[in-house]
Amino acid sequence: MRDKKTESNKKTNDSYFAAGQRKNRKMIIKVIIPVAAVAIVLGIIFATQAGQQGIGAKMVMHIHPKLSITVNGNPVTISEKIGIERSLYRDHSLDKYGMEGMAPLHTHDSKGTIHVESSAKRDYTLGEFLDTWGGLDVNGKQVNAVVDGQPVSDFRNIVLKDGEQISLEIR
Repeated sequence: MRDKKTESNKKTNDSYFAAGQRKNRKMIIKVIIPVAAVAIVLGIIFATQAGQQGIGAKMVMHIHPKLSITVNGNPVTISEKIGIERSLYRDHSLDKYGMEGMAPLHTHDSKGTIHVESSAKRDYTLGEFLDTWGGLDVNGKQVNAVVDGQPVSDFRNIVLKDGEQISLEIR
C-alpha cells in the first residue's frame, strides 16, 4: 500500500531534478517553439521564391525565334547548347530567370532556334542572347539585321518573339 507522501510527491515533485525539468519546459515554450515557428515560416518563404526562379522554377514563358547569321556572305553555324554548356555560356546576368541550370536564352541544336524558357514573363533581346553566347564578334563590323523580312537598325535591341525569323548579315 502506498503512503500519502509518496502519492503527493508524484503529483508535485519538488526535487532538484523536477524543478530543472519544469524550467526546461518553460524555456521550450518561451524560446524554442517561437524560434522553430520563425524557421518554418522562413523556410516556406525561401522555398516559394526558389520555386519561382532558378532551379526547380516554373516555366511561364516558352517561345522559339529563329536566327540565321552570315559573315561576309558565308553562313555561320549557331552552336548547339549555347547557354547550357560552360564554354558557350559566357554571360550569367539572366540566370535568375533560367530553368534547371540553363540560361533563359539557349539553344539545343545548331539549327538556329533560340529557346526562350523563362521563369519570368519579360522581354528578352537578341543582344542578351548574343551576350549569353559570347561567340559572335561584331566589333568594328557592319551588321545588317532583318526581322520577318523588315530591316531593323538596332540589332541588339530586337525583342525576341515566338516564330519570328531574324537574319544578321555581318561585313
